[in-house]
Amino acid sequence: MKKTFIKIVTVLLTLAILIPLASCSKKPDSELEINIYALNGTTALGMAQLIDSSNNDTDEMNYNITLHTAADAITGAIITGECDIAALPTNVAVKLFNKSEGKLKLLAVNTLGVLYLLQNGEQVSKLSDLEGKTVYVPGAGANPEYITAALIESAGIKNVTIDATTYNSPDALQAAIATNAVSLAVLPEPKVTATKAANPGVSVALDLTEEWEKINGDDTLVQGCLVVNTEFANEHPIEIAKFLEDYKASVDYISEGSDEAIEMITSAKILPNATIAKKALPNCNICFIAGEEMKPIMNTFCEKIFAYDNSSIGGKLPTDEFYYIEK
Repeated sequence: MKKTFIKIVTVLLTLAILIPLASCSKKPDSELEINIYALNGTTALGMAQLIDSSNNDTDEMNYNITLHTAADAITGAIITGECDIAALPTNVAVKLFNKSEGKLKLLAVNTLGVLYLLQNGEQVSKLSDLEGKTVYVPGAGANPEYITAALIESAGIKNVTIDATTYNSPDALQAAIATNAVSLAVLPEPKVTATKAANPGVSVALDLTEEWEKINGDDTLVQGCLVVNTEFANEHPIEIAKFLEDYKASVDYISEGSDEAIEMITSAKILPNATIAKKALPNCNICFIAGEEMKPIMNTFCEKIFAYDNSSIGGKLPTDEFYYIEK
């Protein structure tokens, strides 16, 4: 009887060890097509190596990555499940979460601050120099407007006009300052590098990330992110974990700025040419911040632009349900 009892205990202990190991060793489904949408430009930079691997069939997973020129082409798709993962501006991601009542989740922050104040014929070296001036930003209702306005308000600067309606896109504003039509403009990289190349008289007056962090803390200006369709995330946690691993590897590789990395960026048509890509990349602040670490910096960012205009993120601050935390 004693021997039988010992055998039973031994079997149970063995199963207790093997069952967790079996569950931990589950492999992702490499045949599952994962549709990923991203915007041309900075928010797609981190996935350039992933795009290269996908195009050359050297990736372990079945990533189908499509680049778009406007966020409108992505926002509906991530909610309906037409795409599973998307790279979007941070304020757009929170708006969609609120509007859809949780049909997407934040996977990772992938871009910190990329905005710069450009000057053409001005002498601005600090925020207070903007007193009484007009600053042009590209398009109303987007991160550049909210960030610029929230920063100026937080700094206590009065009597600054922020014009977000005259030029409705970064391209239009880039052309305006390059051709001397405006003297102060807020633009993101890589538009900054392209503008300076087109007109050597244009210079960077202020790095808005530096100015923001002086007031609000390090890494709290978060402009780009990855989101996932909630239903897809719930059904495919192993594949999501693999994607995050692969994406981080891609960010790390591209961040080094090697000639091969630059070639991947231009081949994917994320940036127009190698010269601009090489100069702009160090100022694009691409990153990978996921899990619990993304919550405090994203919450701080949302609180600041929400305080300026609560419609900036859809009328309410994100809840814990907004964040995808691996279990």
